[in-house]
Amino acid sequence: MSLIKPESVEAVKNAVDMIDLVSGRTQLRKAGTEWRGRCPFHDERTPSFWVNPLEKVYYCFGCQAKGDAISFVKETETLDYPGAVEWLAERYGVRLEYEESSPDADRRRRERERLLKLLDDAASFYERYLWEAQEAAVARTYLAERGIAEDTARAFRLGYASAMPDRVVRAAQSKGFTHPELERAGLAQRRSDRFRERMIFPLADARGKVRGFGARQMPGGRPPKYLNTADGPVFKKSEILYALDRARGAIARQGAAVVVEGYTDVILLHQAGIENVVASMGTALTERQVTELRRICSTVFLAFDADAAGQEASLRGMELALRAGLAVRVVNLPGGRDPADVALEDPEAFRAALAGADPYLTYRLRRALDAGGSRDERYVRARHLLVAAEPSVERDDLIRIVADRLELSDDLVAGLTARDSRPLERVARRSTTLTPRERDERLFLGLSLVHEGRGNDLIDKLDVAHFTDASQWQAAMFIRRRSAGDITPEEADTWAPVIAELTALAAREGDSQAVLEELFWKLQLRRTQDELKALQENADLSLSQQQHLQELQARRLSILERIRSQASQE
Repeated sequence: MSLIKPESVEAVKNAVDMIDLVSGRTQLRKAGTEWRGRCPFHDERTPSFWVNPLEKVYYCFGCQAKGDAISFVKETETLDYPGAVEWLAERYGVRLEYEESSPDADRRRRERERLLKLLDDAASFYERYLWEAQEAAVARTYLAERGIAEDTARAFRLGYASAMPDRVVRAAQSKGFTHPELERAGLAQRRSDRFRERMIFPLADARGKVRGFGARQMPGGRPPKYLNTADGPVFKKSEILYALDRARGAIARQGAAVVVEGYTDVILLHQAGIENVVASMGTALTERQVTELRRICSTVFLAFDADAAGQEASLRGMELALRAGLAVRVVNLPGGRDPADVALEDPEAFRAALAGADPYLTYRLRRALDAGGSRDERYVRARHLLVAAEPSVERDDLIRIVADRLELSDDLVAGLTARDSRPLERVARRSTTLTPRERDERLFLGLSLVHEGRGNDLIDKLDVAHFTDASQWQAAMFIRRRSAGDITPEEADTWAPVIAELTALAAREGDSQAVLEELFWKLQLRRTQDELKALQENADLSLSQQQHLQELQARRLSILERIRSQASQE
């Protein structure tokens, strides 16, 4: 393992600005010769965390956390000692020297450094081209029309890619970079520039190192609308939060991050003075992005676009954030507008929407009640959420809302949180009352009972979104727990009529395992088609949505092939 020379470690320590470093995690105020703030390592109301900028050390009188810049980064960034030194060296521009290193490690380090230098040079090239080239006038006009000021565009290092096929390739090669390096950095393909005639958005990591680019089609330009750097040696889309390097300090000071969907949303919100904003680089937060946010804040506000795809993305992102221990709130934008539009037209309206953002459970329940259907169907959806929720003041308030909206009797109100409520009225319906989709779901459940082992394997690959009604999912979960012997006698009695009805349906239709497999893929197909429909109804898809649309279309074709293959086995 490579060892960093002690002289390099000392050089890093000397280069660190301790107040700058710690302020990225907590707000500090000067108190005499030292600085004081709330401890970033434990929750507290009264500041007990002290930083000495001269000796470059910190100490908390509350939890006794203490150390220097390296230990601070180790704890806040979850790094080992060498990783923390390297993190600080990158941030403060110190070149490290190593006492011992394998040839492979040296080669990989040099390659990585060259690729990062190449990407930074490319960002500078695109930036200069935007402001200096006559060809880029269309991009400058586009920025003005979107309301993005020049100083804002320069702060975010926005750029423009020429329509010429090899401007970036030639500029990079003139500095000694090779074509294989250009390809690994995601800048070139087939001897020409990957990005042409597009607005360029540099995509940096949390330390501000450019890792890749997002490129937007100009009006009338060649599709697709958005084109990203492909995942490679230094760029992983799922690991990047757009503008985190610029928003990190504001997020740490406020203890909250606002997550939006698009680059322009971020830029215009920052321009409006709302600086704790990042974009998720996709329609849903990833585990890596949630982990990054969890390190610097305790609350996440999701302000995705108001279309159906944006709402689904909010749901997926919320689940990940909640599992990570973050408080989650969903921003309901006025008039169903996008964050960028609200930021440009009325920033105070966006701030008001943040202040009035719904907690997770409230948002989910409002959607369940507003989704339409009969009173019984809305009752089932609401109960599914409330039964799973822990007792709280919020849940009690929501029970009253459901009772008022659906005009419930006292017995039905009690059933909203009663875990042993009878499912018979919801699940055990005769086949003549079912839609074709519901019939397929019911038959799948019945055949899962007949072919218990295979049925359980397939149920494990599904979730509530594969079913038209949450009660069908509850039945699937009962079947799964039943096979594991994880049910009480009371539950068995409650579900007995449902099991009998499902088993009878399977017997009437034939108990072929091939049909079970085909129905499983039909459930997968219908969920995929639901997602496709939600995206296709949106006329102005972001880059990430376009990519997700292509993935869904490919998945749909693959599932159709599986269904055809399964049907041929019957």
